[in-house]
Amino acid sequence: MGKIKVKLWTNQYLIIIVLSLVMFASFYMITAGFPIFVSTINDNPTIAGTMTTTLMLASLITRFFASVIIQKVNMKLLLIISLLYFLGTIGLTFVNDSIGFLIFIRALQGIGFSMLTILVFTISSNIVPKSRLGEGIVFFAMSTSVGTTMGPLIAISYLANYSFHSMMMLTLGLMSFSLVCSFFTKNTVTKENKQTTNNEPFYKYMFDKRVLLPCILVAFNYMAIAGTVNFIGAFGKEINVGGSISQFFIAQGIAMVIIRAFSGKIFDRFGHRILIIPAAISGTLGLVLLGFSTSMWMVWVSGALFGIAFAIIHPIIQAWALTLVPSEKKATVNSMLLIFIDFGLAIGSVGLGFLANSVGYGMTFSYSATFMIIILILYLIGSKRTATLEANKEK
Repeated sequence: MGKIKVKLWTNQYLIIIVLSLVMFASFYMITAGFPIFVSTINDNPTIAGTMTTTLMLASLITRFFASVIIQKVNMKLLLIISLLYFLGTIGLTFVNDSIGFLIFIRALQGIGFSMLTILVFTISSNIVPKSRLGEGIVFFAMSTSVGTTMGPLIAISYLANYSFHSMMMLTLGLMSFSLVCSFFTKNTVTKENKQTTNNEPFYKYMFDKRVLLPCILVAFNYMAIAGTVNFIGAFGKEINVGGSISQFFIAQGIAMVIIRAFSGKIFDRFGHRILIIPAAISGTLGLVLLGFSTSMWMVWVSGALFGIAFAIIHPIIQAWALTLVPSEKKATVNSMLLIFIDFGLAIGSVGLGFLANSVGYGMTFSYSATFMIIILILYLIGSKRTATLEANKEK
């Protein structure tokens, strides 16, 4: 059609991707390392669980207010302050090794990381050109996924040979690198957006009903993901394949990288419907097959099928949600999505845990396919109603 393709891979986009990748890897190194360290101090799994719960609660509470703060403050300045704050929480780990103090540190880190995640999600969505929103969001999501995967792998390998405090020095260095990157970012809030925000009451930037459906869909997606994250290891023992069951995640990762290489472009050209429907179906088939797996080839196929859903549903729904609101509400959208992700992981972990005690891990995975079916049904019913909102957003 003779349209000039707007550049996606700008310096600002590359900086926020590198910053986010390193930041997520550092955070999940700490998240994976803390339980290992705590087990050397106190051989009580409940303590490690309490630390994770404290982190999640602090993060969740912060998310409700972070979107309001982000709308009203210079984003670059807030990013720098938040990274400095998080560096301070890492420094506190060298002060005291008592359980109570470590729990306190985890609460502080939950506040900091909650603010940082909403900031980088919002900055990235502001940087991405509107015509390449899907592609930009998908590649950004890939960077956070890689960081989230690398963090625990590095932590577990590192702590097998070195001390927890030396690992914290490493994370201090990595987060310092992210801090340096933050100085090269630009504030992404326009004067018009800021003026609009200042004229609105703060509570309107905590919630927006226009993106409630995408948030609910993402929550159900992470309820399903919670099952694979929490119980795949135990399922390996159940079907007598042991640690080889981890190859499920290798298949999932390969599928995710392949699909995300082009799914964003498809979204930008054809919309979300052509992606979300087959993704939900693929996720359903993957979880059902995983539940009935008795050999590694079945695990591989189920991992690839679920990887397709994993690659598409969150980033594409996020990109879709961002098209439903004015540009000054992007922080609100990202905050709401992250809140629903937290709820989905929490509810899925607990609910599927109870189910596994009754029916076993295999049937739990098959039953969790219901979440994907619910996503499909809710999407088919609700997406038509949001089509008018998307039409109104087009200029």
